[in-house]
Amino acid sequence: MIGAYKVKVRNSRNRYEFEIKRNITILCGDSGTGKTTLYDMLEEYNRFGKSSGVTVSCDKRIVTLSEAYWEMELDNIRDAIIVIDEGQSFIRSYDFAKKVRGADNYFLLITRDYLPHLPYSVDEIYTLSGTKNKKFVHAFEETERMFNRATMGRLPFRPEVIITEDSGSGYQFFSRLADELGLICESAKGKTRIYEMLCKYADRKTVVIADGAAFGSEIARVVGQQMFTLNEIAIFLPESFEWLIMKSGLVKGAEEKMERPELRADSKKYMSWEQYFTEVLTEMTKESRFQKYSKGKLNEYYLQEHSVLAMKENMKGLDLT
Repeated sequence: MIGAYKVKVRNSRNRYEFEIKRNITILCGDSGTGKTTLYDMLEEYNRFGKSSGVTVSCDKRIVTLSEAYWEMELDNIRDAIIVIDEGQSFIRSYDFAKKVRGADNYFLLITRDYLPHLPYSVDEIYTLSGTKNKKFVHAFEETERMFNRATMGRLPFRPEVIITEDSGSGYQFFSRLADELGLICESAKGKTRIYEMLCKYADRKTVVIADGAAFGSEIARVVGQQMFTLNEIAIFLPESFEWLIMKSGLVKGAEEKMERPELRADSKKYMSWEQYFTEVLTEMTKESRFQKYSKGKLNEYYLQEHSVLAMKENMKGLDLT
């Protein structure tokens, strides 16, 4: 499934308006804000149609899914937006994550659960605003890919420590950069260990660099550490390291492939946009000995001075000079 879909749901008491454009969207927030009301309205519409008093406007079918027989029901749903309310324990399971992978559907999960098995975007985590007329608003502020900056506007941020999510090409790039600048760079070897690494460097000015396209499950814990401790932490979340390379103009024609990824990154093939950008960059450079990209070992082309300078231009808010 590809595309971006505007959704309008309303009855005599409530109106909701939002857009779904990735395979996983999260709606969270405090109790009493209207999350479950949205689910109930959609469920009533699916059961009773117009006689429910609910009107639903969307170019895709919207269905609700509950605990009973969820696997069997999910196996029979195609080309739809599936809405699941909080409290459904199966969304925390490996089995559900397997079902989402390769599904020809988008999922709207109404939940505050910790879901490390699902790679969802920080950009697609929302809360509700409004009373009768409710809209989705981003749960985490983004300013040029610097999310929920705790520096209170004191940018650019000059770190003493760089923590990367991966141990491959992204780590190799930032490790080389850190060596030149006399900084510490360490890989967390996975997004779930970043919080632990922050505790290790609690007395140092630290920047977390991870793939924003798949970091959604960890952002609340990292922001919590950022906001409620005395140490200074910045969070830099480009869509992915490959996105950063493409955004920096280092590969001819790559920027065209970045336009409207929701129209290109099919949920049946890509669990997250990070996978899409990786495949595109790898495919575009595979015939070039000088630019050939590998996620495991970074080509020296991307470590040359002009490449580093181009990428720094797209690390808004970071001082790595």
